[in-house]
Amino acid sequence: MPRPTDLIAPVAKVVMAEDRRGDVITAAGLLAIALALDALGLVRTSWSGPPDVPSWWFVIPAVVGCTALVWRRIHPLGALGVATVAFGADVALGGSVGLIVILWEALYAVHLHGRPTARRVTAVGVALASLALMIVIGEITGEARFAILAGLQAVTLLVMPMWWGANVRQGRELTAAAHERGRLERERGTALLRLAESARHDAVRAERTAVARDLHDVVASHLSAIAITSGAALAGAAEPERDRAALRSIRAESLASLEDMQAMIRVLHSSAASSSGSGSSDLLAAPRAAQLAPVLEQARLAGLDLAVTDPEGVLSGATVLPAAVDHAVYRVVREALTNVHKHGGIRAELYLAARESLELEVQDVGPRPGDAPRDRADVGGGSGIGMVSMRERVESLGGSFEAGPVGTGWRVRAVLPLPDRLVAAASADRPTPEVRA
Repeated sequence: MPRPTDLIAPVAKVVMAEDRRGDVITAAGLLAIALALDALGLVRTSWSGPPDVPSWWFVIPAVVGCTALVWRRIHPLGALGVATVAFGADVALGGSVGLIVILWEALYAVHLHGRPTARRVTAVGVALASLALMIVIGEITGEARFAILAGLQAVTLLVMPMWWGANVRQGRELTAAAHERGRLERERGTALLRLAESARHDAVRAERTAVARDLHDVVASHLSAIAITSGAALAGAAEPERDRAALRSIRAESLASLEDMQAMIRVLHSSAASSSGSGSSDLLAAPRAAQLAPVLEQARLAGLDLAVTDPEGVLSGATVLPAAVDHAVYRVVREALTNVHKHGGIRAELYLAARESLELEVQDVGPRPGDAPRDRADVGGGSGIGMVSMRERVESLGGSFEAGPVGTGWRVRAVLPLPDRLVAAASADRPTPEVRA
């Protein structure tokens, strides 16, 4: 058996509909209430009215006022104007309770659906009407108390529907604002999820780029050196000493590549909680500039005429560099010399200077007149990562990197900051304070 609320719900939905259908139903209901009040004899409440006026005349202002209420949502101020005229006609006939109810609904509609201007106009109109009623009653009766009583009654009757409509409108606005706030919060949550997903993808891409760079530094340089050394050994006639030296160099490169690969695998398998500690230990164990001697020997073994200028003894370990800078020097020098081999360089110059900052320069000076051309090393197609890797490694340490053609050759130049040396230089320049006994 259906519950009473289930039977009433469809009717309430139609009656409370926020459209023209609800307005028509409201107007018809108010007309029925007005006619019922007229039938009960609640007419001529203000005065006796004109003589010989039948009671059914009160139906005409009620019909006009309720018809205007059909447009109370679209044109609330216009509906109030028509209802006010109908109310005036009703008062001229003697006044009835039904028209007061209709006027209430019109005032309520203005403060519920009207614009701020319409609401202000209505408030001013009600205030002027109440004041005018007080003046008229005071003039007719000659008693101030009757005038004040009439004004209070008018304010009470007319302000109540306005206050009610304003409260309902405010409640609806607060509800709409709450719904809008909820929608914005949902959109914000969705946007944050998108940002988090985008950040995760960016982190994955950055990690892939870092892995690709490290793989290039660890694997490609070693394999390129192996290919260059073996190619140089196979290019000429068999020479036991040279071939044995090439094999020793190839074996050393293979072992170094295996060690670097194992170190990288340990880094990739380390947990996020211990990533900072393992990263520093791997950096301390990374190749240093002092370990470039086999690389330089291998370059000369492959046929490169290499001149080295190192006044501060960076390659010999006499100058102590920060671990990150030391590792960057090793990688940049090795990659630059590998590129000289790849492009068939004959002569190269390596310059290292460690003063306030470390200056590193590898230049392919190009062939001299009478030099026989040297074929490019057969090491396969380049990936283009090497140059990017050198630049990223130098700039990540706050340094500057340049690479480009110079004359008939190519130059790679990097400047890396040495903070400890800058502090030491500043301390040396600072005057020693005088100590007085």
